[in-house]
Amino acid sequence: MKLLEKGDKIAFIAPSSAVDEKEILPALKWFENKGYAVEVMPHVFSTYRYMAGSNAQRAADVNECFLRPDIKALFCVRGGAGGLNMLDGIDYSLVQKMPKPVFGLSDSTALQNALYTKSGNVSYTGFLPAYDFKSGRLDEQIEKSLLAVFTGNKQKITGGMCLQAGKATGVMIGGCLSVFCSLCGTPYFPDLSDKILLLEDVGEKTYKVERMLKQLSLQPGFARIKGIVLGQFVNCMEADAGDGTMEEIVQDFVSGLKVPAVYGFSYGHQQSRYILPVGKEVFFDAGKCLLEY
Repeated sequence: MKLLEKGDKIAFIAPSSAVDEKEILPALKWFENKGYAVEVMPHVFSTYRYMAGSNAQRAADVNECFLRPDIKALFCVRGGAGGLNMLDGIDYSLVQKMPKPVFGLSDSTALQNALYTKSGNVSYTGFLPAYDFKSGRLDEQIEKSLLAVFTGNKQKITGGMCLQAGKATGVMIGGCLSVFCSLCGTPYFPDLSDKILLLEDVGEKTYKVERMLKQLSLQPGFARIKGIVLGQFVNCMEADAGDGTMEEIVQDFVSGLKVPAVYGFSYGHQQSRYILPVGKEVFFDAGKCLLEY
């Protein structure tokens, strides 16, 4: 079943940091060339400190998208910070009545997981229009994966290295580790039971990554997760020699767990990546470093 048909209208939203109009022009042209109509929501170019408008303004754009039947999908134009701040303003009962895919990456993790937790809404992580068109063109791997999502074609993705072999089927949740951890203790953090956990991050010191992974392991339901897909941890380095490399950190993290796990999957803050679901069932074979959905 196709997620989007040619001629469908999609919306650009800015739930996180501010964005300039010139930053999204290449993406606008790309969508139009692919046959989609794009509506830039009213507050995308608003500014309030580091964010794209006030919390109320950013939430209002999200709510309007879910209210309007002509808008078929939402695209977070960039990441940054601030997504967590506007979650209280979302009408989750509306989202539950009129579910729509929300595309994003990085700080979009907050919105995407909150939507799943409160309404069961399915999102897709791995694409940001402003971020991914910085060079003026879209990476070939991202484009292929994104179009497969649009057309409803099944994706079989391989990559990374196996930390612990095994197979699992479950709903995938997660995204950017630091943003995902910011949801801990809030009404927007998802139940970890029976989930496939997807994690990546950028620019964090390894001791902080280890602390955040430990925080997740202490959350209710973690003992019942079904699998762990660790993506790219770009520029996540030791603060001091001997703190531990990322490889050591993730090995320690999964060593006591009896679930399939991979590290270095093609997802995260790097140029090429795949588009992966948040809130949708996937099949995971860690021995083959394979993910299907």
